[in-house]
Amino acid sequence: MSGSADGGFSLLEVVVAIAVFSLGALATLNVLGQSGRNAEADEARVIAGVVAENRIAEVMAMSRPPPVGASRGTETALARDWDWEIQVGPSPEPRILRIDVRVREAGRDQVLAEYSSFRSAR
Repeated sequence: MSGSADGGFSLLEVVVAIAVFSLGALATLNVLGQSGRNAEADEARVIAGVVAENRIAEVMAMSRPPPVGASRGTETALARDWDWEIQVGPSPEPRILRIDVRVREAGRDQVLAEYSSFRSAR
């Protein structure tokens, strides 16, 4: 249709416009997907932190100091299983124990929360 002056778009212009729109839509979907993955990772770290705080609270509430050494266990929080490890050892002050807690999602190696506290050795 050479010579036509009806002011419409050519096929090439429409294809280019669709390609540009598609690239923008894909970029937006990628950003939204990454945001969702980050939210899941943040949620896991927060829950692991709560599990670690619970372990420390239990140790601090004991009437006697915990034995020196390591202990492990599993806890369920928000329908997910979490592996925790408590390491009790001496501190530079002989009357004080150091308590380290590490929490991982069950079956995984990455530590998501690591907290330390101190309590009387007596």
